[in-house]
Amino acid sequence: MQILVSGSLAIDRIMTFNGRFGDHIVPERIHQINLSFTVEGFNAFFGGTAGNIAYSLAMLGQEPRIVAAIGSDYRDYFTWLADNGIATGDIRIVNEEATASAFIVTDSADNQITGFNPGAMKHATGFDFGKADPADTINIVSPGNLTDMTDFSADAYRAGIYTIFDPGQSLPAWDADGLAACIANSHLLIANDYEMALIAEKTGRDNAGLLDLTGVLVTTLGEQGVRVSIPEGQVIVPPVHTDNVVDPTGAGDAFRGGLILGLMHPVTAAHANEGGSFASITLRQLERAAQIGSACAHFAIQQPGTQEYRYTREELDAVLEQAYGR
Repeated sequence: MQILVSGSLAIDRIMTFNGRFGDHIVPERIHQINLSFTVEGFNAFFGGTAGNIAYSLAMLGQEPRIVAAIGSDYRDYFTWLADNGIATGDIRIVNEEATASAFIVTDSADNQITGFNPGAMKHATGFDFGKADPADTINIVSPGNLTDMTDFSADAYRAGIYTIFDPGQSLPAWDADGLAACIANSHLLIANDYEMALIAEKTGRDNAGLLDLTGVLVTTLGEQGVRVSIPEGQVIVPPVHTDNVVDPTGAGDAFRGGLILGLMHPVTAAHANEGGSFASITLRQLERAAQIGSACAHFAIQQPGTQEYRYTREELDAVLEQAYGR
């Protein structure tokens, strides 16, 4: 099955602050913040939403296609992707820009402050969804160029391709109509609980109203797990317990890779001889997909960066068995 992953490609520059941001914020002065933090360490990692999700899928034995833009400094990132079995043929090289960069500071309570330079991501990538087979393709639209996000959700949906919309960090840039249109052009909306609340506020729709636009809501709840909602009901998937949390950055993207694998499974395996399609996915199958995603996130948070973790399918199966008993 073809897996199309659009979004950003970026270099993540991650720093650690040995303290809590909240201890340095004066509530009476939040309208005028001027803070400086001395960090304990600095590392640069390959990242970006498209790169991270594709990497997660590669760890699961899949061959995702990244649809994104990268800058003139692309060579090292392309080497990394090739070393991990990820194709680069659909990535646009923008020679007049540098690759997008994120500057992330994480405190001792895992709170984060991020600055982001879009660089090459300012340029639309373009992709012809008419060449994809709807019965053999799944598409995730993650935070990246807004024109691409709008076009890739609409074009894929018109082509009959199962589409996941993941607005994430791009939410502040959307107006209500544009956001609602992208959600309506998706089969599944995924966001964390804060982002889902912001989506509800921007669109003026509660969960039931959002489900009128799309078929499935997947809300990640951090330490509380994941909530999966469909019009017929919902289920809470508990998280995988992790003792060795090193860096939460990229856990959500790792989760998305596992979720996609779980969504593919009933189409490519269990229903293959029954004429099954994504339309036949049940709440139980969505629950299992969220469990796989949670297990992938468990591995990601035990390493710094967003593409540094590794595991085998046997290790993944063992975590799933231990956490969910099946």
